[in-house]
Amino acid sequence: MTPRISVIIPVYNVEDKIVRCLESLRGQTLRDIEIVLVDDHGRDNSMSVARGYTDAHPEMNFVFADNGSNKGPGAARNLGIKSAGGEFVAFVDSDDWIDADFCRNLYDAATKADAQLAYCHVSFDYSDGHSEIHRNPLTQDKKTFLIRYKSYFWTFIYKRSFLLDNGISFPGTYSAEDTCFLLSALLMAERIAHVDAPMYHYMIENSSISHKKDRSRWKSRLKSMRALRQFAHSHNVYKDNRLLIEWLCFKKGILMAILDIIKNV
Repeated sequence: MTPRISVIIPVYNVEDKIVRCLESLRGQTLRDIEIVLVDDHGRDNSMSVARGYTDAHPEMNFVFADNGSNKGPGAARNLGIKSAGGEFVAFVDSDDWIDADFCRNLYDAATKADAQLAYCHVSFDYSDGHSEIHRNPLTQDKKTFLIRYKSYFWTFIYKRSFLLDNGISFPGTYSAEDTCFLLSALLMAERIAHVDAPMYHYMIENSSISHKKDRSRWKSRLKSMRALRQFAHSHNVYKDNRLLIEWLCFKKGILMAILDIIKNV
């Protein structure tokens, strides 16, 4: 039987955190899910820890995929989409975790609205113990959502056939690849559903990749935005959304690239 949701997890240098992530999946109230673990070839024992966990919990539906070498989270997620068998896919970073009702509530919202996407809000959980709730725009109007856009791609579930039919994937970059992916999906979606609750927990620590210095990150960010433009042109949605796309490319590309350069001086 086809799982309702495939949860895709790139595994990279998280040997001390991945069990917490997997425990949150074991506690899902929606039982008909599969967990796709993609080995992105880190430098620690993350995959050994993950395999030990799967051996201890044979009641859970695990799928393993191998990225071959360290190719980054975008490539790992693309492989996860190909390896998944679920009706919908979700993306959970291996150092994050999700509420017990994440899968059930988003699946119910998506199927009730016959939507290609469904989303919730996110809790930013800091290593010092405090948390902040960050909200996605609550609207059924796609253009309103895009104007108020946030790059919280892991707060969504995506209909897998919708992604495959439209060729929606992560570009081969290491920055803003998630923005390109989510914006491509939003541009193509006919219906979007939401759940007004923060059900994804994004863990923020000083060692996070997003906080490390990277002097080439700005180039990767701009490359991701070029990939978005190319996608919009090839799918004939650029002309009708030109001003909006260019605003998003300026906001998430040029402005953020300038900030990257300043932070890495």
